[in-house]
Amino acid sequence: MKILNLWMIALMALSSTFVSCSDSDDDTDNAEQAKAIAGTYKGYSIGESKMFSDYLMGADASATIIANSDGTINLVYKSGSGDFILNNLKVSSKSFKGEGEVALAMGGNTPGNYEYTLEGSVSDAKVLTLKANVPVPMGGIDIEFIQAETPIAYYVASTYQYNTNLSISVMGSSYGSTEDCKAIVKRASETTVNITLNGFGNLTGGGSNMSLGDFTINGVNVEKTTSGYTLSLGEFESEAESSTGTPTPITGVSLEGTVATDGTAEITVAFKPGSMPMPITAVFTGSSKSSAQ
Repeated sequence: MKILNLWMIALMALSSTFVSCSDSDDDTDNAEQAKAIAGTYKGYSIGESKMFSDYLMGADASATIIANSDGTINLVYKSGSGDFILNNLKVSSKSFKGEGEVALAMGGNTPGNYEYTLEGSVSDAKVLTLKANVPVPMGGIDIEFIQAETPIAYYVASTYQYNTNLSISVMGSSYGSTEDCKAIVKRASETTVNITLNGFGNLTGGGSNMSLGDFTINGVNVEKTTSGYTLSLGEFESEAESSTGTPTPITGVSLEGTVATDGTAEITVAFKPGSMPMPITAVFTGSSKSSAQ
């Protein structure tokens, strides 16, 4: 019996030794992972919700990770629309997650406090993947950090719906105008956008008889200038909505325009609807910001 008891004590001591070594190894591994992913990552933030998609939340976003001595990390993610701050996050396989509360501001409005969850990871090539979910506002918003320079197309992608005017002319003669219009600009690639012109059906004047609906011009080039951005495109093809249900073919001649840093836009499009032999010149002006912003 004494011999058996001695063997049991020896086995228990050996087992405790193994467990102690394992815990120490885990702590060391976590600390090394935390150190490996520590640093400041720069890029931009994109938002997705039921009300918008591919929306630039912040052009100068950053995420700073600080390694703690216990193998956890502290995270400060400045999204451009709110700061996500989390401390003592556990790290596993260079990944982490947490939850907290953020003061989120949308479209220049007063920030509101919202609960959120966040997940992230860092690759061996030191590339950060980071996404936050804020479930309450606008049916839920996903905010994603992209570690790269902001594509130029994001700076002009917006809905220009304030202080608007759309006018058309043929061979220099006015054929009507309206203030009930807008231009929707969406990013197509890093340097191109798609532009949808709305309001042709609201024209008053000679153009009110055209029955021409919205149409989209794809692949418009964007370039940066000292005062904002330029828009340009040569010949293009499109289709306009029609009250008859049959789309009207659009033969585009050219598009040129500007978007200023204050959010005001001017877009001039020359196009031929249907079999019209002479081009119509449409000039749209508007702003992506209301006067109150």
